[in-house]
Amino acid sequence: MGELPHYAGHRKRLKEKFDEMPSVLADYEILELMLGYAIPRKDVKLIAKEILKKSENMSSIFNLDCSDIKGAGKETERFFRIVAEFYNRVENSIYSYKESIASPLQVYRLLKYSMAFAENELFTVILLNSKSQLISKKVLTEGIVNRAVVYPRQIAEYALKEKAVYVILAHNHPTGDSSPSQKDIELTHHIQESLDTLGIALKDHIIVCKNEYSSLYDLGFIED
Repeated sequence: MGELPHYAGHRKRLKEKFDEMPSVLADYEILELMLGYAIPRKDVKLIAKEILKKSENMSSIFNLDCSDIKGAGKETERFFRIVAEFYNRVENSIYSYKESIASPLQVYRLLKYSMAFAENELFTVILLNSKSQLISKKVLTEGIVNRAVVYPRQIAEYALKEKAVYVILAHNHPTGDSSPSQKDIELTHHIQESLDTLGIALKDHIIVCKNEYSSLYDLGFIED
């Protein structure tokens, strides 16, 4: 039987360290453990450090381009997308049990992993019933940065079809700055006016980014 590669012992010790106390592991060590499942039979310590260096923080790895990282590649990128989708489904499963959506943070958590890491701008509409429970949600439009076209009529038709009482709007800023633009504010007012005529309330408009979000309701741009 051949001698085990040097990294096998290191990986075993890292797993034991994790089993004993996960919180003491450095970020790159957690990445090492993760990458061990995506890139088996290979020393991934340097890859983990390079990914963390390029992404700057853990929250930015989900849409990282790994093409220029030696030893990584499309399989690594796919692995992180799978992890992001897993997180997305975990957050979404909370609201399948009829929990009320009562805060901007809940909306951010619901949408972060499906929107915040997208390269293009996505516009999502969330529909709620009279108890603020989720009826449905969907991406209504997608476009390049600052070019996603949204029509109030689309939103109104969707809300009426699903018998929604409340509507929450959300879109992402791929630039990472969640501050609303003047266009965001004007569009919000236009949509609110359109929904008001139908007896449907616009509850909020959330701008989703990787590390932050903004609520136009909290900022005073949406009136009760």
